[in-house]
Amino acid sequence: MEDEKEIEKMREERQTFQSTFMKFINDKEYHKSHVFCFYEGEDGKYYNNRIYSKFTKENVITYTVGNKKNVLKLLNRINSDILYQEVCTMFFIDRDYDESKINISEKLFETPCYSIENLYSQKKCLEGILQSEFSLNPHEKDFQKCIDDFEEREKEFHTIIMEFNSLLYLNNKKSNNCQFSRIETNKIVDIDIENTLKIKDSKKYQEAINKIKEELGVKEKEIEVAINELSKKGEYSLNFRGKNQLDFFVEFLKKLKILRKKGKYFEKKYNVKLNITDNRLSELSQYAITPPELEKFLNKHKLKFNI
Repeated sequence: MEDEKEIEKMREERQTFQSTFMKFINDKEYHKSHVFCFYEGEDGKYYNNRIYSKFTKENVITYTVGNKKNVLKLLNRINSDILYQEVCTMFFIDRDYDESKINISEKLFETPCYSIENLYSQKKCLEGILQSEFSLNPHEKDFQKCIDDFEEREKEFHTIIMEFNSLLYLNNKKSNNCQFSRIETNKIVDIDIENTLKIKDSKKYQEAINKIKEELGVKEKEIEVAINELSKKGEYSLNFRGKNQLDFFVEFLKKLKILRKKGKYFEKKYNVKLNITDNRLSELSQYAITPPELEKFLNKHKLKFNI
């Protein structure tokens, strides 16, 4: 059964790669002076507007590719063809815990953090949301209270999910394919803004963690080494798995929104209209950080595009 699933997955990846490549060939035939961008999954929701700010929207053609592996395959295929070497193409991937691919091509952008979700969940993002959506100014006590509690809760969150990230780190090193998505963030912790975070159900969480350990075949010593390596990297909000970071960030916002409406925690009541659904990459995109590495990458290609 597992072999059949793997074969089906490989077949789908092959079809995605081939269909995207054929679409690019056809688009290039009819659009001579355009920039062509290739993304993992939904990452275009983050990148599109940032690219449009450098190139006019009408000059940009985008492709949603199934996964990182396919983005890299397309990069290699297109780069290897002399017909497309002068075409303005850009490829975007998440760094994850993989070995960096940043030096394989000047046409490749790799996030300077685990994934784009990490760029949505920084303190600076919260500051922008508090000003624009919660109508709070930096000099107000409520503004600083939100920031202080966010930083404190986030530290506690990182302590709780350290072992989880260490296993994910080992999973990549071993080129394994454990399903980490089975441990959902909202099932690990219940975000409480004013109180210390705790694991929601220690027994169930430990059972899930033990199952991953068993599947990976890792020893406690390996986990200790992985934790040590992650600790040396530091900046957990950037280097821990982005999905969990954004889950935490969104839940914190939702709880803040409820408290603001009720007039609890805050000095004044205020109905926050910010709506966060499963389409959060679009809804929060304007508040996500644009790292200097991305600015540099886009500016470099903008110059080439204008030559």
